[in-house]
Amino acid sequence: MARIVLFHSALGLNEGFRAMARVLEDAGHTVHTPDYYDGHVFTDTDSGIAYRDSVGFGNLAKHAAELIADLPGPLVFGGFSLGAAMAQSMGRRDPRAAAAFLFHAGGTDKDVTWPAHVPLQIHHMVDDPWIDAGAPERLVTCAARGGALAEHFVYPGSGHLFADPTSTDFDSRLATAMWFRVVTALQ
Repeated sequence: MARIVLFHSALGLNEGFRAMARVLEDAGHTVHTPDYYDGHVFTDTDSGIAYRDSVGFGNLAKHAAELIADLPGPLVFGGFSLGAAMAQSMGRRDPRAAAAFLFHAGGTDKDVTWPAHVPLQIHHMVDDPWIDAGAPERLVTCAARGGALAEHFVYPGSGHLFADPTSTDFDSRLATAMWFRVVTALQ
């Protein structure tokens, strides 16, 4: 079974995030949930983004890396929304990376190098307003060109955190499909 590092969204390490981590734990995986927000939890995205901006994304990324520095590899990196940016960065750069799963976010606006041994999956809704047009496709293309198995799953709808059972965007049918794809890939 995999050792997974799962990064929370801008809402922090809240109950919805814990529920999503349990899906992977229930599938038999070891899941680490570093709290790079140091206990700050928000009920709305705007407040969470304001906190991110006040601390600075670079500082949060550095803190997230410090929180997992002692974990032995290989590691599967996963993240939701803001956390997907952490997972994407560590999937590309951390020598312990074994795979990267980007939920409700992910992508790039320029060509990047992606390691051939790190499979990539990106999951989001087709009309999610937080997704930059073309960015997920470009990252998947870069990863595939680098030799990695790269998959992009687009779900119907316009919600953002559709796999979070506490979110108003939650869609149980689509969340079940997403988790099936993730758990299958981890086998």
